[in-house]
Amino acid sequence: MENYLYLLGYVPAMAATYFLAAYFFKAKSHRRKEPLKENKPATEENPPQTEYTLDRGGLSGDEGARLLSDDGADSDEYDDLKDRLVNLLESEKIFLDPGIRISEVAARLLTNKTSLSRAIRLKTGRNFCQLVHYYRVREAMRLYTENPSLTISQLCKMVGFNSMTTFNTAFGRNTGFTPAEWCKNYRRQSVRTKAIRRA
Repeated sequence: MENYLYLLGYVPAMAATYFLAAYFFKAKSHRRKEPLKENKPATEENPPQTEYTLDRGGLSGDEGARLLSDDGADSDEYDDLKDRLVNLLESEKIFLDPGIRISEVAARLLTNKTSLSRAIRLKTGRNFCQLVHYYRVREAMRLYTENPSLTISQLCKMVGFNSMTTFNTAFGRNTGFTPAEWCKNYRRQSVRTKAIRRA
């Protein structure tokens, strides 16, 4: 009899648990997902970007302003650190080293990894890896404009990427185009520009 009473309480509890779990997972699966941001194909109205500047990495205005004004007292220190980092990246092109590490760069700048990482985040809206990828993509674009006979895989290796997948992802994130799309459109624009000059 005790077992029977036990089952009378146990079965409804298990059924309720089952229905609650089923409802939870159903509701979760019906949540609206954000549509993926599609890269617009390159056209005459939407030409490939040939130059771009170091910005806040796509932060919203309020978020970017908050980050860039964070820690007022330390702001000058972070400005100085960012300026020295940018100078190192642009003058010595240390981003071309496939094995570049934030700890090594911090040591060269006579600071520590934490301070450098924070300065990069506050002053560019990127992390160290994203900043390195930005400079590599920019260098790949520059190299291609100087020598359009270079292949995508050659560009990938020349600018310090070890993987074509990482190169494609970084290129798309920084330009909105795959390397192949950007190169194709650059060649098309070059032909058009030469034709206009001849005319």
